[in-house]
Amino acid sequence: MANQEHLERFQEGVIVSPEEAGAEVRRLLEDNLPSRSFFEPYRPLRHWFLRPDESGNIHGISHEARVLIWQEILARLLIKEGVSLDQEALRWAAATHDTQRLADGTDFPHGERAAAWVQRVFKHRLPAPTLERVMYLNTWHVPPDSWAPTMMTELAVFKDADSLDRVRLYDLDPQFLRWDSSKTLLQYLADALFEGSERKQQREGWDVFDAVIETAVELGLVIAQ
Repeated sequence: MANQEHLERFQEGVIVSPEEAGAEVRRLLEDNLPSRSFFEPYRPLRHWFLRPDESGNIHGISHEARVLIWQEILARLLIKEGVSLDQEALRWAAATHDTQRLADGTDFPHGERAAAWVQRVFKHRLPAPTLERVMYLNTWHVPPDSWAPTMMTELAVFKDADSLDRVRLYDLDPQFLRWDSSKTLLQYLADALFEGSERKQQREGWDVFDAVIETAVELGLVIAQ
């Protein structure tokens, strides 16, 4: 299986850099990489945030965008392995999960607030089963895994996607990632996506969301369309 292949390549010391990890993702997904335009419908909007003036901070639009990238790549790698996932739920959870924070520090109920907000704002936009799953992902992305009523596959994917962007806090510990693809491939790209998107935003004046997508294009994770 492809997942076992890149696990073996990692163990052999083949994948040791962002360039090699990106090349391996492209090899595994072949013609199933997402395009730049694919992400536009999931762009988080400033007015979605409980603190709109803070939407450029560490839990703001750029973070949501990077989680959007990571869930998409991880989900596609797992689907190639035969894993069944509600991808729409994952995408909307990525776009909304931190929008209702009251603070950038400890704010344990922010996942529950995000779930309630999604229920109110998206109830006519998403099919009921997908809406319920987005609410579940938003609620349970905050507590430890063991607290969730069910550690559904989507939640394990989403928690890894969220965790990969802990590089922005200098707090990513790969041993706590849940999927081999996260541990053996994506962790090697997390710093590059964060640093590249921050550079585009702060030094080159890019829009925060577009900075993330364009960096993913440069890393070869997204097709430039």
